[in-house]
Amino acid sequence: MKLKKFCCGILLGLSTLLLAGQVSANTSGVQKITNLANDFITGADLSSAQALNKAGVAYYDLNHKKADLLTVMKQAGVNYVRLRIWNNPYQSQAPYLGYGGGNTDLNNAEILGRKASQLGMKVLIDLQYSDFWCDPAKQYPPKAWKNYTLEQKKIAVYGYTKWTLQELLKAGVNVGMVQIGNETNGSMCGVGGLYGGKYDLSDGVAALIQAGCYAVDDVNRQNKQKILKAVHFTDLNTNGYWYAQCLAKQKVDYDVFATSYYPMWHGTAAQLTASLSKIANTFHKKVMVAETAAPYTLKSFDETPNTVSQANIVNKQYAVSVSGQAQALRDVFFAVNRVNQTVKGAGLGAFYWEPGWICSPKNTWKTSGSGWASQASASYEKDILGYSKYFSQVDCGSSWENMALFDNSGQALKSLAVFKDIR
Repeated sequence: MKLKKFCCGILLGLSTLLLAGQVSANTSGVQKITNLANDFITGADLSSAQALNKAGVAYYDLNHKKADLLTVMKQAGVNYVRLRIWNNPYQSQAPYLGYGGGNTDLNNAEILGRKASQLGMKVLIDLQYSDFWCDPAKQYPPKAWKNYTLEQKKIAVYGYTKWTLQELLKAGVNVGMVQIGNETNGSMCGVGGLYGGKYDLSDGVAALIQAGCYAVDDVNRQNKQKILKAVHFTDLNTNGYWYAQCLAKQKVDYDVFATSYYPMWHGTAAQLTASLSKIANTFHKKVMVAETAAPYTLKSFDETPNTVSQANIVNKQYAVSVSGQAQALRDVFFAVNRVNQTVKGAGLGAFYWEPGWICSPKNTWKTSGSGWASQASASYEKDILGYSKYFSQVDCGSSWENMALFDNSGQALKSLAVFKDIR
C-alpha cells in the first residue's frame, strides 16, 4: 500500500511539472501553447524544394525514414506552405540559364502547390513581381516590365496576378492566401523609395499593391474562392505601424498584414506581440509572420558564406543550438497567438523560411538552381541597371544550411517537431 501511494505521488508530481512546463515529454523540448486554434498556421516556405529534389538532396523524418520534403513537413505538423513566384527567373538569351534560388517560377509553384494540396495543406503564394530576390534593398521589376510606366505596371500587376491565380487553381492548388509583394518597405517593382525617394507608398507602391488586390478580388468572385490578400513588410518594431498607417492613408484594401521576423535581428517575441496587436487593433486587420528562422549552428557546410553568422547576430537571446532554434520557433508561434487575446482571430500564425535548404552538390547549383544564386543572376541586374550589384557572377550554394530544420545529411533535427509539439 505504501509503495502504491509512493508511485502515485511520483506520477502526480510529474503531471504537475508537465503542466507547469518544467518537464517536457515531447521531442523538441518546448512547451505546448494553450488555446491554439485548429486552423492556426504552422507553416513553412518550401519554395526551393523542387530544385533541391532535382539536385538529388534527400530528407529523413524524425524516425530516420527517407521521404520527400513536403511529406516530412506535413508529418511534422506543417499545415500551410508558402511558395514564392518570380515572373521569369531565367536569362533572356541562350543558354537561358536559371538565376538560382530554386528557379521559382509559376511551373515550380504548380508542382509544389499541387503536392502540398494533395497532402492536405493550404498554400500561400508569394508574388514578388520581379525575376529574382526582392527585399528592402532591391525591388527590381521583371525584365519584361523594365520600361513600363506606372500605369502600365498597374495593368501588368493586375493581369499577372489574376492569370497566375487562375492557372494555380486550374492546376488543383488550394490557394488560401496571396502575398502582394515581398518585404515591400517603401518600394516595389522598380518604383517607390529606392527609386524615387518616397517611402510612404504614395509614389506608386500602394497603387501597385491595390492592383494586385483587385485581381484577387476578381478571382474570388469569379471562382467562388475566399483567398486572403496579404501585404508584407519587415523591420516590424521599427516601422511596421507606420507602414500600416501609410496603407490606410492610401486606402489599400487588404486582409492580412504580414511581417518578416528573425529573432537575431528583430527584437523580442514580446515586442512582436505588441507590434502586431497594435496593427490588428487599430486597423482591424489579420496579422502573421510570413518569414522566421533561427540558427542551430554557425558552421558552413559549403564554400558559400552563410547569411547568418556570428558577426551579424544582433540579439543573442537564443542559444545557437537545436534546442535554441526550437525555442525561438516556439516563441514566434506563441507571440502571434497572443495577439488573439487582444483581437480574437487576428493572429493567424507563422511560416518558417526554407527549413529544407541544405547544401547540394556544386555541379547542381547552375543546372537545378539549388543554390541561392547562379552566375546567370548577374545578367538580370545588368538587364535592369546596366551593372551587377547584389546578385552573383559565380555559381553559389546554400547560404541558409545553418538555419535549416535538417542537418546537412538531410536528417530532421528535433526542432522540426515544434510544429506538432506546440499543439
